[in-house]
Amino acid sequence: MKLFLCSHFSSVGSLIKEEIDNKKVAFIPTASLREGYTGYVGSARKLFNKLGAAVTEIDISTEAYLTIQSVFEDADVIYFTGGNSFFLMDQLRKTGTDELLKQELAKGKLMIGESAGAIICAPTIQYIEQMDKKPEDYSQEDDAGLDLIDFYVLPHYL
Repeated sequence: MKLFLCSHFSSVGSLIKEEIDNKKVAFIPTASLREGYTGYVGSARKLFNKLGAAVTEIDISTEAYLTIQSVFEDADVIYFTGGNSFFLMDQLRKTGTDELLKQELAKGKLMIGESAGAIICAPTIQYIEQMDKKPEDYSQEDDAGLDLIDFYVLPHYL
């Protein structure tokens, strides 16, 4: 499985330029939708463009499953912005995008997770509740993550 997990993508994304250049990127800003500050989303867009990627932006909380599936299948790279980890995980699970993502990763696609996009890869996201507020409309009975890694990402340390 190919994962690139980070705190701030625009600060480190050039390290994987060869993985992005001339590639199709599914750009998922969903975690940022309920945040006040979203400057990191724009800086990630700019970096992908600078690195020669063809970006397709899609919000998994509003798009139909078949549209999400089509974008994911067409992409070489699937990128998740930062934002609220609980909102993102809730939307992934509600829409079935969590399983779709795992299928695409099994095909060898690269997933880039920035902040919340990295946190969701852990076995559970419960540990981040001190940093991320759980939305009032959170619909999950547990705080399970994607369980793609066997450790817990703590972005923005210090």
